[in-house]
Amino acid sequence: MLTSKQIKIIRSIFPKKISSEFMQVLIENARIFTSKKNDVLVEEKAQSSKIFYILKGSMVRYVLTEKGDRRAIMFHSEDLIPIVGSIYINSHNSFVQYQIVANESTEVLEINILDILKSGLKDEVYFEFALKGSLKSFGLMNQIQNHQIGLSKIEFLKWLWLNYPDIFHRFKSQDIASFLGLTPVWYSNLKATLLRDK
Repeated sequence: MLTSKQIKIIRSIFPKKISSEFMQVLIENARIFTSKKNDVLVEEKAQSSKIFYILKGSMVRYVLTEKGDRRAIMFHSEDLIPIVGSIYINSHNSFVQYQIVANESTEVLEINILDILKSGLKDEVYFEFALKGSLKSFGLMNQIQNHQIGLSKIEFLKWLWLNYPDIFHRFKSQDIASFLGLTPVWYSNLKATLLRDK
């Protein structure tokens, strides 16, 4: 059961023109909770239709290799791609699995997308809001990945530093190194070079 304060938070996230009927469905199928640092919110083995909207805090999306290595592939926070979830439900022919892990104490809004989808499709305001939010998130992830592939390691580090400096303040160096495809020592040296040449 949500508190009146939590209901107010949910209402503040979504457009005011959403129908009261849909808002009621949303409130009845939502939960707000705080995830502790290192809590696993999503993993591929436990497939789920839950999505999480980060209200305050941050998470890291990892892939787990066949050898058991864990590599950071994306960062999420209330300001940077705040929606996370099981976006690869029923993925086939994959040699890796994924996890979404809390990077710090993180307050999240949890919604079972299947519970609200039928009502949401009938509400044009919600549908447009959800579609725009999804396209923005996918667009941002695509932009980051394009730069990661198209630039050298040092150029990508510079681009990331200029455009998303919060990543370097909120996330662990070992996760940033992993995301960049570097060893922690190499990342430390590149970062030192970047700061020296700034």
